[in-house]
Amino acid sequence: MSERQWALGDEVSGFQLVEISTLPEYKGIGYLFRHIETGMEVFQVVNEDSELFFSYVFKTLPGNDCGIAHILEHCVLAGSARYPVRDPFMTLLKGSTNTFMNAMTYPDKTLYPAASPLKKDFDNLFSVYTDAVFAPLLREETFWQEGVRLVTDGENLHFEGVVYNEMLGDSSDHDSIVGKSSVRSLFPDTPYAFESGGNPEQIVRLDYQQFLSFYSQFYHPSNCKLFLFGDLPVGEKLAYLDQEYLKTRGSLRVNSTCKLAKGWKQERSVTFTSPMEEGQTKESSSVVLCWATGEVTDSLALITLSTLVDILLGNPAAPLYKALLDSGLGLDISPESGMSADFRQMPFLVGFKGIDAQKAEQARACILNSLADIIEQGLDSELVASSLKRARFKQLEIPGGMPNGLRALNRSLRGWIFDLGPSATIQSAPLLEELERKLQENPRYFEDWMQVNLIDNPHRCLVTVKGDAEHQKRQSDSIARYAQQVKEELGKKGMKQIALQNERFAAFENEGDTPQALVTVPYLRLSDLPGTIKPNTHDHVLAGGRDLFIRPQFCNQIVYADISLDIADFSERELLLLPFYTRLVQMTGMGELSYVQVATKLKHLTGDFNLFVEMGSSCNDEDVLVLLCRAKMLVEDFEEAMHFIQRLLFEAKVDDLKQIKQVLNNYKTDFADSITYSAHSFASLCAASVFSPVQYEGEQLSGLHQWFFLDALTDDDLPQLAEQMLALQQKLNNRNRLITHLSCDEQTVSSLIPVVDRFVLGFEDKGPVIAKKRSYDAVSKGEVHEVQLYRLPSTVSYAAYALRTSARGSIEQAAQVLLGQILSGNDLWEVIRGQGGAYGVSATADVMEQVFVFSTYRDPRIIGSLSDFKRVLATYATEAVDAKHIENALISTVGSELKPLSPGQDSILSFRRLLYKISDEFRLMRREQLLGMDSDKLNRGAQALLQSAEMEDSYVVLAGSQLLEAEKMKHPMLDRPSIRLPL
Repeated sequence: MSERQWALGDEVSGFQLVEISTLPEYKGIGYLFRHIETGMEVFQVVNEDSELFFSYVFKTLPGNDCGIAHILEHCVLAGSARYPVRDPFMTLLKGSTNTFMNAMTYPDKTLYPAASPLKKDFDNLFSVYTDAVFAPLLREETFWQEGVRLVTDGENLHFEGVVYNEMLGDSSDHDSIVGKSSVRSLFPDTPYAFESGGNPEQIVRLDYQQFLSFYSQFYHPSNCKLFLFGDLPVGEKLAYLDQEYLKTRGSLRVNSTCKLAKGWKQERSVTFTSPMEEGQTKESSSVVLCWATGEVTDSLALITLSTLVDILLGNPAAPLYKALLDSGLGLDISPESGMSADFRQMPFLVGFKGIDAQKAEQARACILNSLADIIEQGLDSELVASSLKRARFKQLEIPGGMPNGLRALNRSLRGWIFDLGPSATIQSAPLLEELERKLQENPRYFEDWMQVNLIDNPHRCLVTVKGDAEHQKRQSDSIARYAQQVKEELGKKGMKQIALQNERFAAFENEGDTPQALVTVPYLRLSDLPGTIKPNTHDHVLAGGRDLFIRPQFCNQIVYADISLDIADFSERELLLLPFYTRLVQMTGMGELSYVQVATKLKHLTGDFNLFVEMGSSCNDEDVLVLLCRAKMLVEDFEEAMHFIQRLLFEAKVDDLKQIKQVLNNYKTDFADSITYSAHSFASLCAASVFSPVQYEGEQLSGLHQWFFLDALTDDDLPQLAEQMLALQQKLNNRNRLITHLSCDEQTVSSLIPVVDRFVLGFEDKGPVIAKKRSYDAVSKGEVHEVQLYRLPSTVSYAAYALRTSARGSIEQAAQVLLGQILSGNDLWEVIRGQGGAYGVSATADVMEQVFVFSTYRDPRIIGSLSDFKRVLATYATEAVDAKHIENALISTVGSELKPLSPGQDSILSFRRLLYKISDEFRLMRREQLLGMDSDKLNRGAQALLQSAEMEDSYVVLAGSQLLEAEKMKHPMLDRPSIRLPL
């Protein structure tokens, strides 16, 4: 079929070809097919990308806050006509080499995307997803599990459910409340006024029939779009779709395009609350000003606004960001500041976090006056040029982080779901060219745009979100009152029905899938995977007498430079200060240059620049502690960029007290911003910290204790901090600390080596670096049973339980790696997520650090989940493990190496393997150990973990005070003081 010459109007398998577009940005051609009977559209981008991608798209407009679209997204992938297992999503995930596999609810649409580099795996994913969206079983038990259900203890009622618990966690997040409340306030007369994810107080009011009705309304093929991307024959899936799902469905008129909001004649203001723990200060509020700007279908407006966000707010030196910081009204700008392309009209938000709510009007005046000043004075031409150059850099770079198909889909949907063709908005290069033409015609194009769309635009809203210690209680009381109302309406007879439903749900959870159902799901086999690893090859030379490793590969005229500085000789105090130092170097002036000038120059010379501490255990059991400087730049800028980076490392004004204070506030608010979504990661880091000095240091430098350290610093400490920063700067200036790594095009290598040589020789020679031996009382000496409790404003918990694995490189540790994969996708998923209601659960073995960590995310339980993990692990110590579970886990674990990497991703992975002495021989040995795994070895791996737990284990919980109080009645280990996080 791929050799066919296609022409507009061609008909194939019930579809008609209605558009052919050349897409140079994707090195491909786009084909838009429309199904003649149903009107379903299929857009296929055909190119040589080996990471095959697809996504189903349904426009799903909410009509209330019950979260139906979100719950349906969870339930659609929970059993279908051809694949009647309870969770084909997880069943597939357990034995797939997918590089992306998800389902996502947006404010006005729901996506079902997946990608894989293996054609057989791609076909498996496609067949399961297709049956899921067009023929889901939508069992009532699935609705109870994934959405919400009533649970009775015989006397009272309460609610449980995965989405219900997820949104309890989301509704506890201050920044989430700021962002969502702002958008809802801007568009009160559109479906965007509703919470597509669901408000817990309304989720409990949703019933099963409403749920089924929503599916019938929005999941018809007439409301469906399919996006395909990669090296696939044109039209390959059309016959399958028509024959199996479309030809008998007919056409349905679906009113699913979100309307435009009615324009406002004057600004509005609204106030909301968010949770706060006792002890938080009155500066626990946020104040933002938000605007409704142009339509997302206006590609020029989109690139104008996105570029302006980079210019105005791209870093703390950007003019609007800096003006807000300099005002002193808040600790930092709100992390919700910026724009979004997820709505028909693009919202623009900017404002303060860590502000007294009483200063809302001052905040408003500051924002508007700052914008007016910027417009009057004009944007710095060098800043504008640097931002545009950075945009061109992004177009040139081979991207990573997500499948190219997903990136293309997101762009295409900006027009496609609003009744333009998918090709109308899929390309970005022509937009940048148009923007540059506009700037040539009118150098004040940006200023004029801001005047019209911001200053003179009355469709804006001042949003204040106040921290309120009673917020969660009001939410809990509202839900409890509704549960009581339902109980009274049900009466005794109705309560018995609820008890019977609970029994039915428990039976559904416990009975599992039949062998007949499981065999319907398509799997890969180990024989489908490549038999070798990708070698980690380099050229090695000396530059300035220091190691330089070069990894030649196609980088499209971009150089990826990684510069490591050995810090093994640093004291405990110096290490504790280093994260602050790295942030300060990137947020201060240099020599004669101001911070604004430094930031602009860095943006001009690099595509990105980062400085951070990297630490861990190597394969030869030595601690690796380095300061890592990462930069990517055009080949033509390499020499100037390396010289500028060297100056920055030596000459940054790290004793500037004003910048030190701003960095301190910025750093503390970053911790506060990330805590809700990363709480399980903080818990894991903390739990593992008791097992070795380097893990303890890692937690001290990037975990909760770094946050506590920063929070304890006051203005009186800043002069001494400045002196310590200068001392660190001077100590780091030693060429004997350096190891450098480059990834670049092969033809550019010879021109880059002399530049690195000069870079190294620009450092002083202060003699060899002698590693310092450090020890800590908090690190286990062979026996420890640690429990730590931390409080945050939340109705759910985030917990981690850590054990020591068997020795690195042993068969038992290989078994524990595989065991983590098996547990996460099978027993723990079913028991802790399916039955317990946690949104996320995982078990992983860290090979290098020799630690096994079990963690939960947005979990309504604490002790119950830990008990479940211990019980499940004990069964794996004695009972035979299903051979299919082993094969699936091997496919996922071994197959992860198939994921295509961008040059930037490949570069840092390659360098880290060098730093941590992870040889190809070690990787091959580990692969062979995994492939030789059997049930007996897994039993021994589980037994070793249980034996380890008898001597050493560590448990860390982050949760709200109400949940901690309730759970301590279940186990004495929680009956201990908890520490309030410094929010």
